[in-house]
Amino acid sequence: MKINAIRTEKDYDLALERVNALFEAKPETNEFRELEELIALIEKYEGIHYPIPEPNQNQ
Repeated sequence: MKINAIRTEKDYDLALERVNALFEAKPETNEFRELEELIALIEKYEGIHYPIPEPNQNQ
């Protein structure tokens, strides 16, 4: 599969579906490398579009 940047929610959903399909890929295979790349792209997208706020230290 050609890996592209994740720019839209549709791209994000497709990447998640592909990760699900590749989840049990064996290390040192093309599928495993694809899985790693997709995970990195998903993490980047989520960091921008679904940031996790820092915990409030004043509580």
